[in-house]
Amino acid sequence: MATWPHVFKATKLLKMISCPDCHSTKIKKNGLTHYGKQNHKCKDCDRQFVLNNNHTITERTRCIIRNLLQERISLHAICRVCEVSMTWLMSFAVEHWLSTPDDLGLTNHSHHIESREGLQIIGFQADEMWSFVGAKQRKAWIWVVYDPHRTKVICFHIGGRGKASARALWNKLPQVYKDRCTFSTDDWEAYAAIIPASQHVVGKAHTHNIEGIFTTFRARISRLVRKSLSFSKIWRNHVAAIGYFFWQFNLEP
Repeated sequence: MATWPHVFKATKLLKMISCPDCHSTKIKKNGLTHYGKQNHKCKDCDRQFVLNNNHTITERTRCIIRNLLQERISLHAICRVCEVSMTWLMSFAVEHWLSTPDDLGLTNHSHHIESREGLQIIGFQADEMWSFVGAKQRKAWIWVVYDPHRTKVICFHIGGRGKASARALWNKLPQVYKDRCTFSTDDWEAYAAIIPASQHVVGKAHTHNIEGIFTTFRARISRLVRKSLSFSKIWRNHVAAIGYFFWQFNLEP
């Protein structure tokens, strides 16, 4: 039977422990883990945890990783810097990549049209950027519609370089843009098949903004570097990661 000094000491130690989730100090012992370590349970949020557990990723570390996922740094480098496993990081990264909204954070398109109508012609630029998944033979063309005035990515599509991918990109555009905007492209035949002639402006002289922003994308996304070990291995993750970056890019002032 435990003596009173020992019980008092154990109670005092429990009051010094806080929950890693809600930071409550209302903690109780909750048996042993499979490995024989003392398990604790929070009385407020029911979180179970082990003291000095290296597998617990703090919210501060998660915040840092979310920021690193937007920069030109490989996943292995993030693991080394933040001291997390690749298995955990991939699960965490995919969860955030898949949280990307379909509209890339751009809403109220009609208001944008009305606020600029009558002052200038609203012109977008479209182009495609080469990337690959798994091997250079497995090309993944990134089709982008870009607004050079707001410096925002309107929509994107990743696929082949034919008319089917061009059509998929066109279908992702809000209808108000397809009805009332012009689109500048290079002389690639796929664009002529989907963009009405009255809204289509052809020539490299009219696409310098999007070609310049593609250089920025390659400088900030490691998986888009032509000679790199940071390329995507899974097509789904490639699409999700590119979409996540475009979303965060649109959120920048």
